[in-house]
Amino acid sequence: MNTVLLTTAGGGIMSIGVTVAYMAVFFGVMWFLIIRPQRKREKEVATMQDSIKVGQHVLLNSGMYGKVVDIVNDVFIIEFGLNKGVRIPVKKIAIAAVQEPNLTVGKKAEEVEYEYVEVEVDENGNEIKK
Repeated sequence: MNTVLLTTAGGGIMSIGVTVAYMAVFFGVMWFLIIRPQRKREKEVATMQDSIKVGQHVLLNSGMYGKVVDIVNDVFIIEFGLNKGVRIPVKKIAIAAVQEPNLTVGKKAEEVEYEYVEVEVDENGNEIKK
């Protein structure tokens, strides 16, 4: 069987144009799926961090809760612990959320007593009734 390749004189230019078009479509899809939502989230976090006021409870990126007692430029003085004696300066970008800790004690699940019954089984795994 003979195979014949057909080429055109402008085929090289045509394939470059198609490649550029594919790359443009790929970049557009990546922009709408990855870059745009990430930038939107960053703007939301920045507005949340800018709106923090003295007296609010915050959650840090490290998972620690604290109460804002003072704000100096982009540094928050946060009070940690129940004795109100630990105050640590924290940069604004370390704040993950404005949220109070849930310090309520959860209800324990009731203990269930199980009754164990011995059962005899034959060689096929079937239960032998008495």
